[in-house]
Amino acid sequence: MKHIIGVHYWDKKVHLCWSEAESISTASFNLPADLRRDDILDQEFSLQGLYRGVKQYINEKLGLSEFALLVCIPDEYGLSDIHRVRTAGSEIGIDVAGTISETMAMSLAIYGEYEFDGRMLSVLVSENRLSMAEYDFSDKGVERLETYISGRWSGTSLRNAPFLQNFSEKSLIGTGAGIVFAAGGMNACMSFEQSLKAYINQTGIFAGGEVSLKILDSRYVIEGLGYMTGKLEGRPAFAGLGIQDGITPYEICMSINGEMYPLVANDATVGRPSGITVKRFPEADGDRDTILLYEKRLDRFECIGGMGIPTADMQDFYRKSLWIGLNTDIDRDINIIIQVMESDKYIELPMQYGYTLGGAGGDSEMDVPTFIERILPIIDNLEYASRFAKDESNPYTRGIIQSYTGAIEILQKNGVTIIAGEGEPFDYNLQNAVAHVTDVDLPDNTVKQVMQTGYMYNGRVIRTASVIVAN
Repeated sequence: MKHIIGVHYWDKKVHLCWSEAESISTASFNLPADLRRDDILDQEFSLQGLYRGVKQYINEKLGLSEFALLVCIPDEYGLSDIHRVRTAGSEIGIDVAGTISETMAMSLAIYGEYEFDGRMLSVLVSENRLSMAEYDFSDKGVERLETYISGRWSGTSLRNAPFLQNFSEKSLIGTGAGIVFAAGGMNACMSFEQSLKAYINQTGIFAGGEVSLKILDSRYVIEGLGYMTGKLEGRPAFAGLGIQDGITPYEICMSINGEMYPLVANDATVGRPSGITVKRFPEADGDRDTILLYEKRLDRFECIGGMGIPTADMQDFYRKSLWIGLNTDIDRDINIIIQVMESDKYIELPMQYGYTLGGAGGDSEMDVPTFIERILPIIDNLEYASRFAKDESNPYTRGIIQSYTGAIEILQKNGVTIIAGEGEPFDYNLQNAVAHVTDVDLPDNTVKQVMQTGYMYNGRVIRTASVIVAN
């Protein structure tokens, strides 16, 4: 049996867990300094660096050469993010057996330790991130009902928290949960507690009764992750653990030859087909029908993939009432299903991640940020070499500086901007504080030094800047 190792990157450290009979074992280690970043899962090069570090540790410290990884991911990750986490591993020969959200892992550990039935809010909080989701506990196990908040948070008012959907705050106010479990750093949890109390007074949340708040250690996430590794390995102690998770925390819409349909609600469960009935299949103008899938994130739609189907293969489905939906598995591999109503005639086709209007791998604006992410390591190397060059009269040094300057000019001409740094007020939306120092010559909350340059593309953050902040 191949061992499954759980991986959670938290507080600049890599935490591992694995199941042994009825128990969970854990370990942790530090990555090289250039990989200790909050957004390590967001960029392919840093994610692969994490995987390489994990592989080396497992080989040398645990003595395992055959294993698969279960990766704990932020709650805001959608289908395209999960696909990227899996493919980044396969590209360097590492098997990613699956993913699990941070609040789900935390909830599994709570389920194993606390004996109660009903709904509760699972909250994971750090100095600059917050995730909150509602779960239902029953004799069948743990079910995720809805994700309300997840993303970067300043630690102030919950009104300014990163709600996932336009309707998320309204749904939270109407929650049926009566207990809140908050895990993470103690200071962050206490700050969250104060914010939650103020939010309750403002909104009337939990109006149906008293709310109970319990503060836990972040080890609950790694413990629950270990439960999941045992379940995936089929160990008797964990095999009976019931888990119902959503396909994605976002709504899914389908575009058929340019006509958009709401397809899957954000609470749809993995493994259960979801879809809608349409009166007719919109016919294409050309010789191919184009189906695209989108995740609805606040006021924008992010294309996650799709397919092109020759119109000759769809003749039996035109001018008929149809059921159109998705079928997915635990790996978030999706099949698109089109079935003629009141008939056995149907077609089921695998969705292609990254498919665009130009076809699989075709050029589109959605692909530009990914391209930028992939060349940033090269830009970083040129920047570091230019920054620490001592003899600028040396032809070799001049060539490096000119290459860096030219690369930045090309990026800027194509909509890429450098995130403002030293001497500017700290902005948690654009910058990641890697250290805090005292400097009487600078105002509070001012960036003293940029450790790694951040970039934006057409107003969208590609990579936050890593900075040292003066307090």
